[in-house]
Amino acid sequence: MKFGSDYLKNKVCADCLQGKKVICLAITEPSAGSDVANLKTEAKLTPDGKFFIVNGEKKWITNGVFADYFTVGVRTGKAGMKGVSMLLLERGMPGLSTRQMACTGVWPSGTAYVTMEDVKVPVENLIGKENNGFMQIMVNFNHERWSLAAQTIRFARVCLEESISYAMKRETFGKKLIQHPVIRFKIAEMARMVEASQAWLEYITYQLVTMPKLESQARLGGPIALLKAQCSKTLEYCSREACQIFGGLSYTRGGQGEKVERLAREVRAYR
Repeated sequence: MKFGSDYLKNKVCADCLQGKKVICLAITEPSAGSDVANLKTEAKLTPDGKFFIVNGEKKWITNGVFADYFTVGVRTGKAGMKGVSMLLLERGMPGLSTRQMACTGVWPSGTAYVTMEDVKVPVENLIGKENNGFMQIMVNFNHERWSLAAQTIRFARVCLEESISYAMKRETFGKKLIQHPVIRFKIAEMARMVEASQAWLEYITYQLVTMPKLESQARLGGPIALLKAQCSKTLEYCSREACQIFGGLSYTRGGQGEKVERLAREVRAYR
């Protein structure tokens, strides 16, 4: 929607926004995760200039198993960030295949390993300008990190809520768990970290929605990255403490501890 031609926007956006089609972002590779500037998947123009021939692999691609469309980071130029472009690939293109990855958590995400072998892509599927893809990828990073912060702090609050609820009814040594000082301390620490992180999230969110777009991109990249680290570390702490409060119930799927058990599996993805 920010960089695509009218042709691509008409082709993709309405169906994806209405849920008729699914799209995924395919950037990460087996040898290039955070180091986006050094991705290796190649897209070479055919002699007639009508197609890109794409070869490479992508890994940990959310939605990849279900996707009809793939927004793919490819190398069209020299090494480094100035040689990266973005292409739209489509399910059914010969040479494009996906397989589910058996991840520890976040099972519904359809995380996929994507293989591209001589995939023929029309030049009309180029998103934005050739060799300008790195900048396009970076444009969304602030919002992506912000959304992860919002998710993780909510998950941390779930751990806190579940811990309080369970501690109010579980009895050990003749009294409720909540009456044991060590349990009360755990819950207080969880609450302190959750509320502090939530306050920072709301503070930065206010700036995001009131600053002009270009100003927010320039000023908030660092604070949002720190916020993401803060919120995911809060989830990591709260998940561990919730597991301690629930004991064996946090180690079994289903039952009273099902949310705590599930979130314990998902912590690593968010951290």
